[in-house]
Amino acid sequence: MNDTSVRISKIEISGFKNTQYGQIEMPSAIEKNFFSSSADILGIYGQNGSGKTAVIEAMALLQILLTGKSLPKETGHYISEDMDSLKISVTFMIQAPDKASLAEYSVILGKLPEGEIEISKETLTASLWTGEKFENRKNLIDYSSSSKGPVFTPKYRFDQLVRCNEENKINLNVAKRLAQKNMVSFLFGSEGRNIFLSAPHDISEEYAYIIKALHQYASYNLFVITSAHSGSISMNFMLPFAFRLQVGKKVEKGELPIRLDGPSIITKEQYRIVNQIIEDMNAVISAMIPGLSIGIHNFGEQLRENGSEGYKIELISKRDDIIIPLKYESEGIIKIISVLNVLMCIYNHPSMCLIIDELDAGIYEYLLGELLSVMEKGAKGQLIFTSHNLRALEMLHRKSIVFSTTNPLNRYIRLQNVKSSNNLRDLYLRSITLGGQREAVYAETDTVEIGRAFRRAGKGAFHDIQK
Repeated sequence: MNDTSVRISKIEISGFKNTQYGQIEMPSAIEKNFFSSSADILGIYGQNGSGKTAVIEAMALLQILLTGKSLPKETGHYISEDMDSLKISVTFMIQAPDKASLAEYSVILGKLPEGEIEISKETLTASLWTGEKFENRKNLIDYSSSSKGPVFTPKYRFDQLVRCNEENKINLNVAKRLAQKNMVSFLFGSEGRNIFLSAPHDISEEYAYIIKALHQYASYNLFVITSAHSGSISMNFMLPFAFRLQVGKKVEKGELPIRLDGPSIITKEQYRIVNQIIEDMNAVISAMIPGLSIGIHNFGEQLRENGSEGYKIELISKRDDIIIPLKYESEGIIKIISVLNVLMCIYNHPSMCLIIDELDAGIYEYLLGELLSVMEKGAKGQLIFTSHNLRALEMLHRKSIVFSTTNPLNRYIRLQNVKSSNNLRDLYLRSITLGGQREAVYAETDTVEIGRAFRRAGKGAFHDIQK
């Protein structure tokens, strides 16, 4: 399965926060280059509160589902106030050594009367690649939590699983109940997934490799980094190292938080991981920021709260002969360091994907442009990001940029009538003031009215103080 490549082709969300419907396609999907092994970059731009972050948060939920973990209790807050459910659908290009498919996983999260939510429906469909074209899309597994008949349809697939192992009828019902109780995916939770993957090959060959590929992709190759990641850096509190390391045949992946506001006490295994991350990334850091490298100041062994042995460390920054704690470096440098290991993975592996909110936070705009240009020209994996800094509009191909709109029913668009000679940044700013696109990309503001509002608010505040 390590030879299986998975890449995102399309993301659709409905009823998610202030987005009633939105769809984005990756550049490779637009070009019908489904088997691409080169950079696939997508930047999402738009007005504050116009649905950019919704894509990131939707993919964070999807990753939880694909890895078989429980959805957080606050998931219900993502459902639009005027709707009873939200839907996330993602289309993946899955290329195994002996077959390839365009697979779509859809999930509907519904509100329950008592204020809680449920995973009410999951659907897995796929179109098999014949070598020349994709076959008609097949409905592989359709699960509904409210079904009174078979646990999933098509019924003949359910019957096949039961015939090959009579215990599967009980096992599937148990998997359904556990999925409902623990708020995990029926398809990708450990109980359901094990049933599908343990079925004889002649029964499960159409869907088992897809379930396995998506689960492994979400577990090891997909990184979704929300604004909370940047928040801990902005507060100068924590540096969350996002990492993926290959140790022999074993893959280690995760997010390792190291304190910025003082020394950290970490396990010896965590110390090994941080050492390797820093060793791997220092060559890239010094190329991006000449003269800079980072390191670890080891205060020595220390007992941890649970009695195990660890190390007391502090991250440091080195510039020539000057060594200072890393916390005194700029927020932008620390932000780059926190995701640099993942960016290195994306640069070298087609099946790696980083989805990150506010990539530009604290990063000097010229450096941001250079970084994106390097990724577009030489990377192999996928990068999806939101940003407010418009520098990327001058550095990336127009197919690599989508814009959020003021229309909640059609939340994401690419600009129309863009010529090769156009500066996309200038065209976007012109579209804000003059329009000309099929959807408005900015809710017009009145500077005079804003000034009046400030004056009214200021007079009231001053009057209260005088009292």
